Amino acid sequence: MGTQYLISSTQNGLIKETAALREHKARQETGLTLIDGQRELERALQAGIKLVRVFFCPKLIQGKLNLKSLKSEGTECVEVTDHIFAKLAYGQRVEGVIGVARVPSQALNGLKLSENPLIVVVESVEKPGNLGAILRTCDGAGVDALLIGDAKTDLYNPNVIRASVGTIFTVAAAVDTNENIRAFLKTKGVKTLGTFPDAKDVYTKADLKGPLAVVLGTEDEGLSPFWQRHCDRKAHIPMAGQADSLNVSVTAAIVVYEALRQRA
Repeated sequence: MGTQYLISSTQNGLIKETAALREHKARQETGLTLIDGQRELERALQAGIKLVRVFFCPKLIQGKLNLKSLKSEGTECVEVTDHIFAKLAYGQRVEGVIGVARVPSQALNGLKLSENPLIVVVESVEKPGNLGAILRTCDGAGVDALLIGDAKTDLYNPNVIRASVGTIFTVAAAVDTNENIRAFLKTKGVKTLGTFPDAKDVYTKADLKGPLAVVLGTEDEGLSPFWQRHCDRKAHIPMAGQADSLNVSVTAAIVVYEALRQRA
């Protein structure tokens, strides 16, 4: 059974430790992360994520918070004043509740794929907003998994969780090197498709019906030489303006939903 108590001092050690989880180093050292917002917390709980602790400010809460249920699951429930909550919250988003959760496993060997899987691979993504948007696409399209190669931002960065609107907890995901991801896909019989401006085929003409991984490159440089060498198929998205590429999250949505159309 979890406990419930009140903290009213910004100098409290627990408040300082929790605020530090906004930084990568603290998340890496503790294996914990922050979940901002009631909708995101609800999706985490529905996905079976264990909450270590919840901070709440009665003055700011916009919806219902079932403290009794949380405490029965062993979650510490910490009431804080509005000025302390502002120290913990991100920017102007003050919905009155923040969760602290242990980061789930992100290993390739823990993934379970369907007989005809559709997977998204994104390498070296840096911007949490882009990664969050890709997660929303993966959730909406019902992809089997999101694989992150040579990551430059941690998957459970609070900004990624927020940008994904909690769908990070509904999408199977793993983080590893590009080499290990390629080896994993080959053992599963999954072909890879990358988008390249100079590719011969338009993405709508590429075969996206069988076991497939859509491989996406970095925001500024596109796919690395590694994936340029190893993608089984290549396609391009027609561009009629001055730009030669789209935002990585937009590219993900276009190609993934084309794959769904072909499979239907």
